[in-house]
Amino acid sequence: MKRFLFYITIFLAYIFIFINQSFADTLPIKVMGLTYDTFSSVISINTQNPNNIEELQPVQKLVRLSEPNRVYFDIENAVLIGEKQQLVFEKSQIKEVRLAQFDTNPCIVRAVVTFEEDFDTSKIKLINSGGSIILVATTPQITNDYFNLIYDETAAKQPYSNITVSSQFVQKTGIPIDAAQKSPNATIADIEKAFEGTTLSNTDGKTYDTSISVDLSSKLKLRTKYFINQYTSKNKGLLVSGIGQLTTSRVFYLTSPKRMVIDLPNTYLEKIYRNREIPICQAENGNDTAKIGQFDINTARVVVTSENAEKYMPIFSKDSQSLYLINSDYLDHTTLENTPSNLHKAFVKKIDSKTGELILSFTSPIVHSIMRTDNSLNLYFFNVQSYNEQDLTKTLENSPFKQAVISLLPKTGIRLSMKINKKDIIKTEQSLDGKALRLTVSKGPEEEKPVEKPAKRGKNYGKVVIDAGHGGSDYGAIREGINEKDITLDISQRVEAILRSKGIKAVLTRTDDSYLSLEERVDFSEAENPEIFVSIHVNSAVSETPNGIETHWYHEYSKPLAETVHKHFVKELRDSNDRGLFKSKFYVINHTTCPAILCEIGFLSNPEERNEIITDSRKQKTAKAIADGIIEYLKGK
Repeated sequence: MKRFLFYITIFLAYIFIFINQSFADTLPIKVMGLTYDTFSSVISINTQNPNNIEELQPVQKLVRLSEPNRVYFDIENAVLIGEKQQLVFEKSQIKEVRLAQFDTNPCIVRAVVTFEEDFDTSKIKLINSGGSIILVATTPQITNDYFNLIYDETAAKQPYSNITVSSQFVQKTGIPIDAAQKSPNATIADIEKAFEGTTLSNTDGKTYDTSISVDLSSKLKLRTKYFINQYTSKNKGLLVSGIGQLTTSRVFYLTSPKRMVIDLPNTYLEKIYRNREIPICQAENGNDTAKIGQFDINTARVVVTSENAEKYMPIFSKDSQSLYLINSDYLDHTTLENTPSNLHKAFVKKIDSKTGELILSFTSPIVHSIMRTDNSLNLYFFNVQSYNEQDLTKTLENSPFKQAVISLLPKTGIRLSMKINKKDIIKTEQSLDGKALRLTVSKGPEEEKPVEKPAKRGKNYGKVVIDAGHGGSDYGAIREGINEKDITLDISQRVEAILRSKGIKAVLTRTDDSYLSLEERVDFSEAENPEIFVSIHVNSAVSETPNGIETHWYHEYSKPLAETVHKHFVKELRDSNDRGLFKSKFYVINHTTCPAILCEIGFLSNPEERNEIITDSRKQKTAKAIADGIIEYLKGK
């Protein structure tokens, strides 16, 4: 028995020594400093954890005190790097922020925030985010009664707040201790202890060596709407999270390497997350990465590096608090939101001769995306199941949005598409409850008439480029599970076969179900240096009534080609409604330098015409009409 007790004693002693050694090996957290944002009264305390940068010791309870009205909290097992920090604010609900090493055994850093006497400190939230502690003092300010700005192509920066932040001239903030004091004396003493021996003057207003070395009035005077405190990889995409109101500007692209770039105006990014590159999509065709930087004092910039940069979509959460960027090839939009919604009502308003406003009202909060090119606008509503086509048609007719087309997405969701001009200005706003979206389109200045360029002739005389519209993640019009992209590819391949059988050189912009941007289609054609360019599409409308065939041209030198092909359209498809020729500024027929036309072979939205279009007989007749028109045009030249 004695021997047994001896071994037990030795074992417990070993465990005790091991545990003590383990605690001794735990390094204290480094508290690097603080940042303050005037818009939503966000205070961020930046830290570094030598043990694990992603984890932070839990912040102890937020303690509220009175006379003066203030709160404090402690960061345990922490050391403050540098001097004590003391900031005083004017014209703000927050009067003062103090950060100091409260104790060294154990190591505790204490933060004390003093407010105006009428401020309700019960509104304060304390958040642990990665390597930072964030104190949110007020609810983010709302700029209007109902809608918040989500997407803005003007990207106008809000003026900086008039709040003054000073570390140079510190005013005395007394903590009276009397019989009426509501806070325990021991707590008051603790706070005063944290700032004992400070060389910051509270009386003469002079600058001392121990004050913060930067001019905080310029470095910390931010006015933002959104405070990013995290970005992570999620389901092969990038999830950006934060506090406040998220707004983005128009996406643009860079090359060498290929990158998608989107700016978040009036946004501040937590310092510890800046320029951290993270993998988001590791696939056979490349390793995509993303990072976010503080582009200027109140603009954050998101950069996705990928060979498929043009496929990335920005998706907004239903509460406008987060942004999700993902390659559309990997997007399963049915997983974005569990609560389905329906498009309940639409309202149209003409603001002035150049500006129109469309409000879409839904039964539940929406998850949506906006994709804009020089000549098109697409809004995706991923959790919307249905809409009243008849009511929508009546609302849009005779309005600035009469050309808008709404189509169903695969599985769940709808898409609103409309043609726009390069210089038009787009803005979207989402309601506070997430159930309404307001789209504003302002017409830009008229573009200068392009210089007419003669048709190219020479070594590629007689060569034809056939462009199958849409493809890949771009489905085009969709009805009853039938996709425009599949029909255009089928007919384009039939046209190519007919032309080649007649000895005419023909090439396709795409030979399979792959995505090509409008710019890539034009670049392909210019590299081929063809005699003519023909793009094939299937039309669609909100109403089921419209039907028939159309041929579009833009440059004057393209009109004879349009007239010739359309003549064969009418001859071969004699039972179809002849909607005629249109001068239209479609990107692919505007930017190609050879004669170029765009053929709309019928309406997928019309049930009768849809059933006919998908038959082999109609596809072959359509292909023959286009090919015969091309052949006659080339013979005439």
